[in-house]
Amino acid sequence: MTSEGRGAPRWPWAWTALGVLALVLAVGVVPLTTVAAGELPGRTVRTELEGQDVRLDLPGGDVDPKGLVVWFHGQGGDVDVRMDDPFLETLRRDGWAVASSDFHGPSWGNAASTRDVDLLEAWAEEQTGLTPDVFVAGSMGAATSLNALVEGTEPPACWYAVRPALSLTDMDAVPGADAYLRRAFGGAVPRTRDPIRNVDRLPTATHYRMVASRDDPWVDYTENAQPFIKELSAAGADVSQVLVYGDHQDDEHFNGRDVLAFANASCLD
Repeated sequence: MTSEGRGAPRWPWAWTALGVLALVLAVGVVPLTTVAAGELPGRTVRTELEGQDVRLDLPGGDVDPKGLVVWFHGQGGDVDVRMDDPFLETLRRDGWAVASSDFHGPSWGNAASTRDVDLLEAWAEEQTGLTPDVFVAGSMGAATSLNALVEGTEPPACWYAVRPALSLTDMDAVPGADAYLRRAFGGAVPRTRDPIRNVDRLPTATHYRMVASRDDPWVDYTENAQPFIKELSAAGADVSQVLVYGDHQDDEHFNGRDVLAFANASCLD
């Protein structure tokens, strides 16, 4: 089943109330340096797993995390991208642990990135005692996360994506994507690694939510989010979407209040 909301040109909620935390530059376990009055600083744990940097942001104080989020970055991202932004900081400040990895950079959901997902989940579980409750992805990260699910990674209760790149044979408009895709897969994208062609292999018990724009000139809505939603809903999954305005580089599509509301309402036992 599906539900749909229509966003304003920019999200109707203000970002300023969420605050912006300082970038964490140190390696190891470090305090997050900027907090609201009376709030205990969180911690960031870092290590390396088979050559890939990984990171885990934990709530402040001695509070046990309420759940575990895994963040999947886009084509130009790495372990740190968006981890200190209000989008993901909103989750941590509400009590969630958030884990991330380099995922072999612009890997587009290849076998190496799937291995990275499994390693990250195992390490994050060692640190928190939790298995992932929510996968959160941006653009290419949708392919990384969905391909891991298709290949047998334990599914989370929820999957949330902003401007999801799902049809990997239709990425011509994304700057650099064709070259990165050929490098990631050693040639053409295999059918088994193209999310739009494997919707029938995805878990239907997971709750899905997508933020997408019909104005996106890089990741075409009619080739990506729209057919994905239609097929996954027909298979019986709970799928919701928020349609927003703007192009693929509009940072205001990453709305902390929306992802937090979804996580708290749908993703915890």
